[in-house]
Amino acid sequence: MIEPQPSIEFFGLLIHEPVTALTDVLVAVINLIAYFKLKSIPNRGNVHTLFIYYFLTMAVATFLGGVVGHALLHYVPFYMKVPGWITSMLSVALLERAIIQYSRKLIDVKIGAFFSKLNIIELLTFLLLSLITLNFQFVLIHAAYGMAIVVAGFAGFVYYKERSVGSKRILQAVLISAIGAFFFVFQIGFNKWFNHVDISHVFMMVASVVYYLGSRRLIEENRSQ
Repeated sequence: MIEPQPSIEFFGLLIHEPVTALTDVLVAVINLIAYFKLKSIPNRGNVHTLFIYYFLTMAVATFLGGVVGHALLHYVPFYMKVPGWITSMLSVALLERAIIQYSRKLIDVKIGAFFSKLNIIELLTFLLLSLITLNFQFVLIHAAYGMAIVVAGFAGFVYYKERSVGSKRILQAVLISAIGAFFFVFQIGFNKWFNHVDISHVFMMVASVVYYLGSRRLIEENRSQ
């Protein structure tokens, strides 16, 4: 069992879990850059817009996680973590919706409508469970379901139908995220200064880059069709 990450003092301010906080903020920076890069592309459609707001909300969620959920944990009440949880869940739902929206041209109209409604029901259900119980596990379950089942499922279907490079990149990003989740769940870390959470954040950084490459390619592919 790895020891808890020690706090450090910075100009009189106590920073809790400094490496974990820093790696979370770095994930936020990468997603914010992706947001601005996608936003700069003209002629956006629904898929484009959904991807833009996925990266923006993921940037906000991971920044809040790093600062409020880790670095300043000693200074804020526990419930201040909730805004980050909510934003994180919204972010996953937006990514799901972007992939579903892209896939609608390849599936029956009723099936597309069903999964679009399910996307909202799923988000609201896990959101309520998280708020009622204040249990982060529901945030994790929602993310696992959204990425492993919905995003990977629809991206895999698109790749099967179109051999789309964009969907292939999305699948690769899901796999990278899953490897990071493996380290997180089984608490595999190097030492107290670079623990299982820090390692999972590094995989999140790489996955964020690949998600950006995949989403940009899907936007281009969607426009060309």
